[in-house]
Amino acid sequence: MISANEILKARILIVDDEEPNIRLLEAILSGAGYSAVTSTRNPRKVCELHKNNPFDLILLDIRMPGMDGFQVLEGLGKIRTRPFPSVLVVTAEPAHKKQALLAGAKDFVTKPIELVEVLNRIHNMLEANLSQKELYEHRDDNPALPSIIQRNIRKIILVRHKAIQDQSLQDRVASAMTSFSGSMFFFYVHLVWFSIWIALNTGHLGTRIFDPYPYGLLTMIVSLEAIFLSTFVLISQNSLGKETERLTDLGLQTGLLTEHELTRVIQMLRAIQSQVGITNDEVSNLADDDLEMETKPEDVLAEIKRLQKREDDQDHFHYPFSPH
Repeated sequence: MISANEILKARILIVDDEEPNIRLLEAILSGAGYSAVTSTRNPRKVCELHKNNPFDLILLDIRMPGMDGFQVLEGLGKIRTRPFPSVLVVTAEPAHKKQALLAGAKDFVTKPIELVEVLNRIHNMLEANLSQKELYEHRDDNPALPSIIQRNIRKIILVRHKAIQDQSLQDRVASAMTSFSGSMFFFYVHLVWFSIWIALNTGHLGTRIFDPYPYGLLTMIVSLEAIFLSTFVLISQNSLGKETERLTDLGLQTGLLTEHELTRVIQMLRAIQSQVGITNDEVSNLADDDLEMETKPEDVLAEIKRLQKREDDQDHFHYPFSPH
């Protein structure tokens, strides 16, 4: 199911040769919360704009100089790299409705624009378009997995890609060097390098020895390389640690929210139980008061620390001397 947030982030293009009409539609869309609105007064640029960055919805005027809306629809129909976009025709001439729909438009509104009508049509068209796009993009998904699991997997991948995109240039260089140094190709390069270096400096190839045994120059170069690679690894570990901390915070927040929701559900069930007259299971190890009690993470951490310290003190009492 397409969320309201996804609909408001959909890419919309306004095509009209009159600036006041564009400003009116932009104000309407902006006021409704749409955040990715683009506009152009040149209908000849529509196909190029759509090729470079496909739109989810195009608001298209019909009467425009140089190239009318029907020609724009014809040009969009020739773009085979992407599915045909949803086009909402906006014009002052209702007689163009049938021709526009036959040319590929999905819906039609007349000028002057009625606020509620145009917003409802835009919302419905975007919802339908995004749903079809989602089905098309995930047509090869594993049917054995529930759709919610597939959606969560895609969200996790998007979060990871977003984290990579937000990295600074230094972090990206460090990650690339760390990845390269941990690959088998890196090992093979050094194996060939060391073999050739040693062979050249043993005199068996008839070349002048420039780094005799124990290969002090090679040792110095490798030591410097190790210093730089260690630095890259530490930078990557710091970045990974920050990302892990961020995901841990996210997991903690999700867990706390789940705990609050379950506590509320238990409270409601207890109220229903009291009204219906259902008795508790006497053999249950979980008391209602325990289940309804709010779990505070700081109290849990303090208790874990206290018990761990007690176990450590007991171990120290039983084994006062460390074995050598």
